[in-house]
Amino acid sequence: MLEHELYTIVENADNHVCIQLNPESAIYKAHFPGNPITPGVCQVGMVEESAEKICGCGLILREVKMLKFTDILKPSEGEVEVRFDKLEKEADTVTAKGTVMSDGRVFTKFSLIFTIEA
Repeated sequence: MLEHELYTIVENADNHVCIQLNPESAIYKAHFPGNPITPGVCQVGMVEESAEKICGCGLILREVKMLKFTDILKPSEGEVEVRFDKLEKEADTVTAKGTVMSDGRVFTKFSLIFTIEA
């Protein structure tokens, strides 16, 4: 889990989760020293963990339909919002579409499909 290491949750709502990035995280010390950025795989992890919070169940990434990194997400951004335009739970699947953003600035656009953990 990235929560408590890379970020902490500030707000958890029906269609979004606001998080505070932790600039002291070991992830930022390795990626990249002196010019830290949030790795793409960590952004996907933030989306997954945010979807889990809203859906109330464990998820496993099954398919990446679309993933676009539109800007560099630095820990200095502070509070970041994972916003879901679509978050649908059907049988054993969750479909998630949305953005990772801060103050109207979009860092990531995603369309992901998760399997619900048994």
